[in-house]
Amino acid sequence: MFTTPPPPTQFATLSYPTPQILLVTLSRPAALNSITTAGHHELHAVWTWMDEEPSIRVGVLTGQGRAFCAGADLKGEY
Repeated sequence: MFTTPPPPTQFATLSYPTPQILLVTLSRPAALNSITTAGHHELHAVWTWMDEEPSIRVGVLTGQGRAFCAGADLKGEY
């Protein structure tokens, strides 16, 4: 299916509604899906992989729980 495997993720869940669509779900609902520095690097690796993967045509970013994303995690947790 893919030429290379997707990068491992801790702060987001990757799924594929169809073979051409990458769905990235931020998975820190207790923190309103705020993004830590490590999460930022993780997402950068995911988008870089998607750009290099010829079978993926579109990437969709969403959030788990009641908030899409509160922005950067200023507490520096995780």
